Amino acid sequence: MREKLMQFASAYAAETDSMGTGGDELRSINHPLVFLFVGDRSAEALEQVYDLNRKKWNNSAGVVYLHIGTEDGAQEAAARDNVYSCRLGGSGGDKKTQRAEGYKQFYRDEAKLLELNVLLRQMNSRISEYGRLYASLQRVNIAVVTRVDDPLNALVPELTVLMKSIFSESFRSVVVDLYGLLQEQQPGDDFAYAASLGVSFMRELDEVQRREFRFSAELQVTGDGIRLPVEHRDAALFDTVYMIGDKDERGLFAAGGMQRCYEIVCHLNLLKNRKAADEVDPRHGAYNHQQFKQNMMPPGEAGGIYASAGFAKVTRPNQAIALTVLYHLYRGMLQRMRDNAAIHPTELLELAELDPRKAEASVRAVAGERANPVDAMYGLLYENVPHHELRSMSLRQAEAALFGGNARAFFETNAVRVMEAALEARDGAGRLAQTLQRKAVDHPSYGCYCMYLWTSEQERGAEMPSLIAMVREWRKEAERQLEDGKLDLEALYEERVEDQRYAKGSLLGFLSAKSQVKPLARGMLEQIYGLKYELLLLELTIRELRSYERKLEELHDRMKRYVQRLHDIEAALLDASRRSISETNDELGRNINEYYGHVVEVIAAETENRRGPQFYFDERWVGNVTVLLEQSDEALIDKLIAAAKREWFVHPLFHQPFEQELLARANVAVSYDNREVLTKEELYRDLYVTLESEAAIRLDVYNYTHKHRYEEKYFFGDFQSELIQYAYSVDHGSRTYKLGCIHEKKQSGVEKLNLMGGFRIADLMYYRNGRRYYDTYVRSGYEFHGREMPEEPAAEG
Repeated sequence: MREKLMQFASAYAAETDSMGTGGDELRSINHPLVFLFVGDRSAEALEQVYDLNRKKWNNSAGVVYLHIGTEDGAQEAAARDNVYSCRLGGSGGDKKTQRAEGYKQFYRDEAKLLELNVLLRQMNSRISEYGRLYASLQRVNIAVVTRVDDPLNALVPELTVLMKSIFSESFRSVVVDLYGLLQEQQPGDDFAYAASLGVSFMRELDEVQRREFRFSAELQVTGDGIRLPVEHRDAALFDTVYMIGDKDERGLFAAGGMQRCYEIVCHLNLLKNRKAADEVDPRHGAYNHQQFKQNMMPPGEAGGIYASAGFAKVTRPNQAIALTVLYHLYRGMLQRMRDNAAIHPTELLELAELDPRKAEASVRAVAGERANPVDAMYGLLYENVPHHELRSMSLRQAEAALFGGNARAFFETNAVRVMEAALEARDGAGRLAQTLQRKAVDHPSYGCYCMYLWTSEQERGAEMPSLIAMVREWRKEAERQLEDGKLDLEALYEERVEDQRYAKGSLLGFLSAKSQVKPLARGMLEQIYGLKYELLLLELTIRELRSYERKLEELHDRMKRYVQRLHDIEAALLDASRRSISETNDELGRNINEYYGHVVEVIAAETENRRGPQFYFDERWVGNVTVLLEQSDEALIDKLIAAAKREWFVHPLFHQPFEQELLARANVAVSYDNREVLTKEELYRDLYVTLESEAAIRLDVYNYTHKHRYEEKYFFGDFQSELIQYAYSVDHGSRTYKLGCIHEKKQSGVEKLNLMGGFRIADLMYYRNGRRYYDTYVRSGYEFHGREMPEEPAAEG
């Protein structure tokens, strides 16, 4: 269930985020884009960037991806649309030569090289199939992404030049950028070796980014085994190289690990390759990549100059909101079910078609269907006992003298057993269960929850007795009557025959002894067994009431299982909501539960006014909860989610501007006379500070050697929003960076991308710290480079 809830929350967040763009072209990329992920360690980056692009870009379906890994790599990118994969030969288990040997093997393995050539041409054709998604097919952008500590990135120059060569056959311009990912937070004992690999790649990167860099190799292979050269002459290999890591310039590690880096890769590609509107407001400060490149280059610098970026977003926490709303919606539905159960005992008995005389009436109805068994007893044979002797006996003695055990046996067989069987066949308890099933359990407004409460003594209490309690009380009253009746029977048995009216005899008694005994025997049977028959009917009434109790208890146990599942679902929804809220920023996650609990109450009250208090149980909403539970818990959740999407999330309260919603949520628990109310200005200040702080450049640069620093900062959001207008006013007239806005009409929040360029590889703390390990490993016989590298002074100290 948790997975289903998270899928719902993610889908709602993605849908809400895209609703603001309204299907316009603001989030489309202009030219075809190809991602090349190099190394086994870049598989995760591919999957994350792929998912982000799908969410962010309208024409992301046309983006093509290639993952270059090794046959012995632990990770491989998952199979997805437009994702190609090539597994090069393993480099063996010797760490000393792993990187260099992998490079050399690439040139030796002609079969793999042919496979790669064929794959690249397939990708080239695939891009053409999606040509209608792009504004222009004159240019293709290639984004090379690799972890700096992945041994396979030794092949980045070869792979890049080969791709450019093949793609240039279809496109007039091929522009390649590199995104080097640094993961410094490595708790394992392999940190020194990983740092050495990273320094190796950075040294090679510095070589390919020289203005006079040249490359030539026979890397194009035909199906006939013919090799053709590919060349790159007198220019830096990459248009721009971005170095992005999990540690920012403040020395802080990102809470989400490398996730922030993947978001930066996605936004940098959107920024550089964005399809802009025909008329751009000059106040927006549109991004110009050529200007950024020129401004970040120090005067007279011929070597490689690099860029980095930082990214932050303050968005409505839509996942947490979706789960919280679902929880409160479900909770409101359960409360309505509880309220529906709060009916007077008289109404409850009427609904159940029960009353104190129902069981007795059922028994007497069975009795009325057959002759009175006492009448049949008048024909019983009796012993010839003198009348005068009978008169001196008690009724018990007289019955024994006349009938022995025959009267009792006859009554047991022809009255007790017959009536018991007839009553069992009538199945009054089964009829009661059917009535409750039809009128309560199957009723959408009542269902399992009401039935559970109506049969639960703990839940109802003394003032509102349950059905079981009422039936039990009727049974106890009948048992008291039965006990009194049995005492009366015992007292009757002890009475003297001579005291009975029917024992007086007749005037003709002197003529025949039998004429006096016969009316005595008849009168005695009528008196004793008439009372026993009434007691039998009372016993059967008690038995019928007991069967009602058992049936109600069975029904309660069955309903209890349903109700427990309802409570389990409630707990799962609450847990999902709390977890999601806990994962949000403190500033953005404040009062989500309180505010959206109130929002649900407001919408529920409006809906109740339109549709009545039982709207939850309309088929357009949730419908019959019990029927859904009989299918599965997921069936109930699916119906609840569908109702929330169709009926609740369309309400205007869910479509407020981001800042307005956050301000209302921040002050939801504040009373009118409280001076601690958060003002708009304070909110915008807090959000601005959060964005600026969290968008710190994701790279630790050594400030003492980094002499040239050029910055540009861009907001992604509605330029007319109050938050962005506030941001533009903060340091107006004194800012030392370019500020721009990528205008998108969305209400879900604001994103910020900070760009910084102008540093050298030697300015990176990663490089400065790792160079010591690199030099030591080289002196220890490790080979990191497959081609010769120019001599360079070792690291200091």
